[in-house]
Amino acid sequence: MDAYPPEFAIHLQPTLVVSGLTTAEDASQQEDASPPQVNNDNPPPPPPRPGTQVNKTGLAAQKATLLQAMLSRNNVSYWDNTKGLAGSLFYVIPEQATFNLPPTRRFLQQTNQLHLAQQSLSPTAPSSPLYPDGLITPLWIRRHREQIPSVFIAVVGLWDRESIVGSADNGQRGFSDKGPLGVVDPMERDHDTALAQDLLERRKASQERGVKFAAVVMLQRSHMEDPSIEDRLNFVRKSAGLDIKNSFYVLPPSNSQEISDFAVNLQRSQYEGSMNYYKEQVKRHKKKRSNLPSTTASVRPGQQPSTGGSQQTQQQSLSVQGWMFRYDFKMGMFSECKQDIDNAVKFYESAYGLLIDMFAVTSTITPGTPGLQARTRRWAEAKVLADCLCLKICKFHLYLDAPSTALFNFRRHLIVFKAFSESWRMGDDSFEYWAWLGKQYRVFGDLLDIGTKAGFKLPVPSPGSVVYGSFAGMTEGSKDLNKFSGIGVGNSAAGFGIGPSGDAHVYNGSVGGGRGGGTHGPGAGVNPMLILQHAGYFYHQSANCSVQRRLRFEMAEEAYPDSTVAPVPTSTRPYPPTLQSMNAERTIDHLLLTIELLTKSYEQFKRHKASRMTLFLASEIAGTYYSAGKFEMALKFFERIGKTYRKEGWNLILTSILKWSIQCAKELGYWENVVEYLIEMMSPDMPATEAKRLSVFDELVSILHTKTHPANTSVHKPLVLPMPQINSFVSCVVQFQSQQAFVASASKFQLQLVTQGGQGALPKPFRLSYVLVEFSDSTLNHRFEDPRPVDQTDVQDSLERLSTKDRTGRNVEWVDCARCTFDTQGNAWKANVGLDINPHSTMVIEGAFVPEKEQTIKVVKITLGVATEQWNVALEYPTTDVTQEGEQSSPQYNYMPLQGNPPRRQWLEVSRSLEHASSSAQLKFKQLDKGAKRAPSLRESKVEIQTLFRSPAYLDEFFPVVIKVRNGETFPVAMDMDVELQPIDPSIESLDSVVLDPHAGSFQATQTLHGIRLLKAGGSPNSSSDAQELAVGEWAEQTIFVKALEIPTPRTIVCKVRYEVSLENEQKKSSTEKQHAFRVQFIPPFDAAVDYTPQLTHASETKPTQESEPALVPILQPNVVDEKYGAVTVPALTHTEVYLMSTRVNNEGPWPVQVKEVKLIIGSDSNTLPEPGTGGRDGAAGGMGGLSRSHSISRMRDRKKTLQEVGIRIELLEDSSIGLNGRCSEDDEESESNLRPWRSGNLQTFNHLVRVTAADLDMAPDQIEVGYLRIQWKRFEDDGKVTAPFVVTNVPLQPLELPKAQPYMTVDLPKDALVNRPFTARYEVYNPTAKIQELAMTVEPSEGMVYAGTMQTTLKVLPFANHSIHMNCYPLQAGLTRLPRVKLVVNKRKPSRRRGQASHQQPQPESYEEVLVKVRGATKMGGPQNARTGTGEAVVIFVKPETGSLE
Repeated sequence: MDAYPPEFAIHLQPTLVVSGLTTAEDASQQEDASPPQVNNDNPPPPPPRPGTQVNKTGLAAQKATLLQAMLSRNNVSYWDNTKGLAGSLFYVIPEQATFNLPPTRRFLQQTNQLHLAQQSLSPTAPSSPLYPDGLITPLWIRRHREQIPSVFIAVVGLWDRESIVGSADNGQRGFSDKGPLGVVDPMERDHDTALAQDLLERRKASQERGVKFAAVVMLQRSHMEDPSIEDRLNFVRKSAGLDIKNSFYVLPPSNSQEISDFAVNLQRSQYEGSMNYYKEQVKRHKKKRSNLPSTTASVRPGQQPSTGGSQQTQQQSLSVQGWMFRYDFKMGMFSECKQDIDNAVKFYESAYGLLIDMFAVTSTITPGTPGLQARTRRWAEAKVLADCLCLKICKFHLYLDAPSTALFNFRRHLIVFKAFSESWRMGDDSFEYWAWLGKQYRVFGDLLDIGTKAGFKLPVPSPGSVVYGSFAGMTEGSKDLNKFSGIGVGNSAAGFGIGPSGDAHVYNGSVGGGRGGGTHGPGAGVNPMLILQHAGYFYHQSANCSVQRRLRFEMAEEAYPDSTVAPVPTSTRPYPPTLQSMNAERTIDHLLLTIELLTKSYEQFKRHKASRMTLFLASEIAGTYYSAGKFEMALKFFERIGKTYRKEGWNLILTSILKWSIQCAKELGYWENVVEYLIEMMSPDMPATEAKRLSVFDELVSILHTKTHPANTSVHKPLVLPMPQINSFVSCVVQFQSQQAFVASASKFQLQLVTQGGQGALPKPFRLSYVLVEFSDSTLNHRFEDPRPVDQTDVQDSLERLSTKDRTGRNVEWVDCARCTFDTQGNAWKANVGLDINPHSTMVIEGAFVPEKEQTIKVVKITLGVATEQWNVALEYPTTDVTQEGEQSSPQYNYMPLQGNPPRRQWLEVSRSLEHASSSAQLKFKQLDKGAKRAPSLRESKVEIQTLFRSPAYLDEFFPVVIKVRNGETFPVAMDMDVELQPIDPSIESLDSVVLDPHAGSFQATQTLHGIRLLKAGGSPNSSSDAQELAVGEWAEQTIFVKALEIPTPRTIVCKVRYEVSLENEQKKSSTEKQHAFRVQFIPPFDAAVDYTPQLTHASETKPTQESEPALVPILQPNVVDEKYGAVTVPALTHTEVYLMSTRVNNEGPWPVQVKEVKLIIGSDSNTLPEPGTGGRDGAAGGMGGLSRSHSISRMRDRKKTLQEVGIRIELLEDSSIGLNGRCSEDDEESESNLRPWRSGNLQTFNHLVRVTAADLDMAPDQIEVGYLRIQWKRFEDDGKVTAPFVVTNVPLQPLELPKAQPYMTVDLPKDALVNRPFTARYEVYNPTAKIQELAMTVEPSEGMVYAGTMQTTLKVLPFANHSIHMNCYPLQAGLTRLPRVKLVVNKRKPSRRRGQASHQQPQPESYEEVLVKVRGATKMGGPQNARTGTGEAVVIFVKPETGSLE
């Protein structure tokens, strides 16, 4: 876009001038600032914004913010399809406060001030740059964009007395008589009058030009407190004659957001006035155009020499056709500013048609008027105008969603000027034409690029669609352009055409033109010439034009090499270019320009995902770099595109790329790249003649083996070529003969080297220096070398070779390399063999390897090497297994198929009729099985493993498992066995163990047993270290004991049996292994349930007190030191309870058990227990059993520690635990046999008396763990074959719920009560807590008793104190009678809100919870009444009759 004046190319908008927002300093900064560069994406920038280096305050800050808001919506671009609605409304230009519109020429004539007029841009003014016959200059558009706006807004401020600095009367207001506007300050009135006069003059100047004028008054904060501000504003508005609706605005002090909104609303309110201004301008110029004389009445006279005989021609004035063009162009420009795209297109097309006619030799619109003379100034200006008009027309058609019409106008422009160029003797044989054509394609591509970035959607072609402006029938020979132009000239439908001599002719009518025309036919549809494509297509066309331009210029440069002498016409070049154009063309870097255009096109096609075109463009870029001598960049592009063509198999194009790459690499001296490209060129997939293949082969051999070659001046680094990534002339495949292989036994493999293609693909034999086969085990690598010199052709080795021909005539050669020697230096098995790769042949090298350990062996890669004094070239073939049926090859590599892509793997089998008779041997390819493996596997073991055990097993016991192994081999073997007990969760440490002897003195918990010697069943262990062999079919037997703790879940046990096998014809032995895994279910052996019954305190435990010493209240008693536990207790807080524990133990499992001891472990007794799996007699036999159901001893210890911290102490008073057979002699072995077994489901009950002491019930938890049962037991075996020691199991018990510290009461009644005789009952209320308890007492009447006293009251009991209540009762009936019920309720306050509730929420009313105080010693009574009242406790007394006695 920068090739043309920006005024002609940018999208025009309404112009708005705002004055009063900038200062003189800001204006000087704008003048000094250098304008930035303009490119395609960055059109001419808007006026510079004022500097903000100094922080402004007050009114200056308000003005800066308003200016920022006004300029923020300036959008100067080449594309704006918003039509002023969603985008920017105006192009805003800031001016100083003294700015006024320039006066009109009529006003200056009336006032005799014509000398003050601006420079005229009319062709009639001698001072104009267009004088006398110019058309339009960009200065005229610039003047209407920057000096003559459509809207003029003056921003002013009211005078304020505070602005006077140093005045004597500052701060004092002088008032005149009260007038119609109220109180008036004379000084303010003077300034307001001057302001109104200035606004009036500006309004009149704007009105003379038809410009919409508005004023914005900015107020200060001091004005907001002035009561006369409204009167002052009305005075200024009325004096200036401004309309209050859309011409006068007031901006009070506001923030930035409010100012921004004000700026937007201000522009919207002035938009209609701006549209009216441009509408009037269009009418005015249309009237001027209608007043022009007829085109046929005005004929420009011919150019004649002057009377003085000079060669200068007389200057002629602008023709009528030129004035018509000027008016049409101006009307189009004003319509564009008005955003009236339809009328703008109409006026621009009319101007374009008039301008095209002016290029003809003889005009058809003004008959007799000569056209513009070629290579003149006016001709060049008109040519630029035509290009810009075409660009404008195309852009507006894109705005109107008519892309086909835009394309039609663009191609019409190219065809018209191609015809004109031939008439100007500047046809396609001149570089000037190609320079102009390339510029057109590039500018149109820039337009599409900018439009698509701004949201324009390219059309999607479809067959049969309507294509506007079809080019069907438009040929170069028939230059009747009017058929396809549809240009209306004036008010007629006349068209124009160019004859063979360059003359124009006119006829009426038009076909297929404009946006509304179109055809359905052969020219419509998907013809790419008729479909608007993206910008990449036009950039590519421009690049092609650049190439032609360079070629034409090189021809002209060769004919006219002197840059100081003007070209002279010759017989071959009768119309040479001018010296000026030649010198200008010499400054152009054509190759750089071509690369730039191709790169732009590449980016566009890549954005639209046209992969094929991007590759083509990349190749053209590479070719251009090659022509420019930038071989390194060219090589990079060739390598980049070569990868894709190689991957997709476009070998014809790849061959050309490789040829260019070889030339670039040679120029750069990259001989390693040359060798790589030559090796790929040897592939038969590269299309080439036999002579070319022979040339490539000879050049490769010369580089590798000729010392005098330029490439061999120094030793090159090792060159490694990954062959699966390029096309190869030879393929490599490794096959294993058998699916099975054994450790320490030979396993055969074959390496097949197959030359690709048929006869002539490889012109001569190609010799390799070595072949390296690498396996996953580096100790098995094989290296085959060819030690012969280059000039030696015969093969001299001791290896057996066989050869034959297959049905296709391919030569098949077999070489036996099974007997290789190990090279310690190279760490590989080595053999010397001839490695000539012959044309149309297959070489099969057979080898063998002996694996020494158990592993999976596979081929890693195969390397074919050529090693000379200067070169070491390695052709690597990684993972070259042949794909089997049903499998897909790896997408990373593309291997060459073996003999027409065989469906199965092949093995070359050698069959001999007589032993050691190689002459009679036959070679035949054998198809391997479909399921054959690619790597050898180990031999399958024939050992049989069985396990015997009785499931389920109990936790904590030594569970016996018998493992039986049978020798299923055909020879005796010695076996070892490993046993592994796998953990339940690998992330958690396991306490399980597996042992051979559970009666050992001590052991550590282990989950693995290694190296167990297997002995035959019934045999005794041998003292010698030599292993005993099992005969064929014999069984070996071994018993292991598994102990599982804590978690009742299945355990997995894995046993591995190892032995060595002596193979036939082999001196070494191979080790093999058989695994067997099984699972054992473990369940807990016992389950316990316990009941806690409170008991009265023993009298023996009560400390006697002296009779002389009265008992003190608990709160007054001194603290007591517990000698046993070393703790200090407070008698007032201490609470002691005695409980009877009735424990029921059940045998849960299906197997009977023998119980030796059941003991309750409480308090500090648990701290003396051994750790699980540690020493002790019983601990050695079974260690410490774990708590069932995941309860561990460590967790129990932590729990006891916590109880001691809160002051809980548990003591065992009586124990009914049993010993052996009910006695305590644990060492009596005879008595163990007398133990009665506990059968499945048997239930045993044990009683224990414990005392629980709490130092403070408020600090005590709700529940405590009393302890657990320690049961010593073993499984009962009826047969008695397998004896296991006693083990210990710890059974957890239910927790004990402690009573809470809360008030309670007791009652004291007389021994005898008689009917009709009153008695006194005394209730004692106790408060054992550390808080004052508030109690509500209510007395409920009884049927057989009368109560005289208070029925309802409130009590307060101090901490650790008691309160007595005396009740006088009168019995009415004899028998068991219930006393009036005393109901005490504790009022406990509930928390007002939950924890974490916001404090600012509305407080909730206080609520209370009622807790009933129980009577200790009351009688439990049932009945419907008790069930209804929710309590079953009542105080009763036996009442005797009044007379007599009951005996």
